[in-house]
Amino acid sequence: MCHYQIKWKRVKHCTWTIDFYTLQMLAILLNKIMRVKLRVLLWFVCIFTVFFLVTLWTYSDVNSVSETKIDSKYPVIVWWNMDFHGVSSIKYCSNGVKCNIYGKNDKAMQLYYNVGAYIFYASTLDFKNLPLPREPKDIIWGLFHEESPRNVEELLHEKALSLFNFSATFSRFSDVPYPLQHIDSFEDIRSKKYFIETSKKNELLNEIAPIMYLQSDCETSTERDAYVKELMKLIKVDSYGSCLNNKQMPPKFKDDYLNNLNEDEFLAFIARYKFVIAIENGACNDYVTEKFWRAIKVGSVPIYFGSPTIKDWLPNKKSAILLEDYPTPKKMFEHIQVLLHNDRLYEEYLEHKTKQLITNQRLLDEHSFRPYQYDGVKIIDKFECFICERLHDKINGQIGVHIVNKSHYDCPKPLSALTLKVNPDNTWVYSWEYAKSSAESIYERVINGYY
Repeated sequence: MCHYQIKWKRVKHCTWTIDFYTLQMLAILLNKIMRVKLRVLLWFVCIFTVFFLVTLWTYSDVNSVSETKIDSKYPVIVWWNMDFHGVSSIKYCSNGVKCNIYGKNDKAMQLYYNVGAYIFYASTLDFKNLPLPREPKDIIWGLFHEESPRNVEELLHEKALSLFNFSATFSRFSDVPYPLQHIDSFEDIRSKKYFIETSKKNELLNEIAPIMYLQSDCETSTERDAYVKELMKLIKVDSYGSCLNNKQMPPKFKDDYLNNLNEDEFLAFIARYKFVIAIENGACNDYVTEKFWRAIKVGSVPIYFGSPTIKDWLPNKKSAILLEDYPTPKKMFEHIQVLLHNDRLYEEYLEHKTKQLITNQRLLDEHSFRPYQYDGVKIIDKFECFICERLHDKINGQIGVHIVNKSHYDCPKPLSALTLKVNPDNTWVYSWEYAKSSAESIYERVINGYY
């Protein structure tokens, strides 16, 4: 009995041992299977993800190709050296006119070999990298140039300009002109938001100079620092910025004022001054920048030199004191002294504020006829549609070959603000001459198709 019990216990123990061992092995096997399955599952997820992304990219690319095929009836315009859009798009313009617009690096654009027009952004233009051969009868070249004349000096000369068929510049004679691009809002001319009454400005003369000068670009073709330096010998001028600096910015503006020139606090700071020196860094017809319009906006009187056509853009006949009317620092000083002692004469320069008057019909018409000028995106849109419309006209045989001429970007040899004459020792005069020679070489290379 005992033997049986012992035997039974041993068998039972053995059976339990076998069962435990079997379960342990099954668990290990199951764990390995799970690991394998998990690894396989992870691989499957990775492969599926890659497959999904490739499929998505391919589908997107196929869509682009499909869209390209569908829209191939529309002419193609390419921004050669600037991707304003970022992606390809169809341009919808007036009268149902449509074009495909692409950036140079757009993959969809590579499907095209029948580009109808190129648009060039002047400030980043590389004359050594152009879509040659030049075929003016077949392909339109458009020039978009809103910046300073010093940016691309070759374009100061007609030879370089004549490579292009149409233009969008600050000149009124451009195909898509925007001489008022530096006005934030036309209402700013009359607005009294920052305006300080003359009596208050007179009180402030105990704390500040009557004239403000704010520049950080000290080497200009107009030699503005040379002029201001001479004026400073005759009258107090508060000069901020790095050029002829004699006064520190308030701490709240000191660190980053160049990026805050249009902030309310800074505009109110400028408005305290009776006069603001506004001398352009280049003298081109219709090139009137924020230096002038900022003074108009806040209600200070600009002391101006730059565009030879500035009188065409003054709100009223006396909205600025022009260096051409007082051609030496001494004569300017004498005139300012008269205005400092006669509030009535001073306020004749501020009738756009004090009387809310704008009597310049050209300025009013320009504002009315071309409302797109105050928005950079709208200017680009306008030019793209202009090129699109001309492209359709060309396809339909309605226009011949147009050529941009000097009037589209008219910048004569640099004049000195100090003498109102060309200074032969001015390095910018030499640079202007060199650019003229360079423009002629570029023209010959492009026209003759030299790569």
